[in-house]
Amino acid sequence: MKRNHFLIITALLAWAFGLMFVLAPDALVNNLAASSPAGWSNLSLNLAAMFFAVGFINLFSSGDPGSKALKAVMMGNILLHLASEGFDIYNYSKGYVEISSIMTGSIVHIALLIGFINYLVKIPKTQS
Repeated sequence: MKRNHFLIITALLAWAFGLMFVLAPDALVNNLAASSPAGWSNLSLNLAAMFFAVGFINLFSSGDPGSKALKAVMMGNILLHLASEGFDIYNYSKGYVEISSIMTGSIVHIALLIGFINYLVKIPKTQS
């Protein structure tokens, strides 16, 4: 798969998750935590905004041949998925969530981490 196709797919994934957080926040929040306080709806909408923004960043960078800005986009995505996976593991270790609640997310985070790392190391060193 070409890098630009990968970035377009990740943009679509980010938008899909963002849309799910807008349309079904309680369903997603209930999957992420043992309880669903009323304030979580607001948190869900803020997460949706983040997903939409990441999607646009990935989409708009998909045609970049390999600039420093593209490297920053790739590293930002790597950090996002590393941190999210780390927080999921932490929350599981504290008993805040069940293992079944984080498994699907873990599969997505790990697959996207592999993709972003793969395409980051393939960016030519000579381009700026």
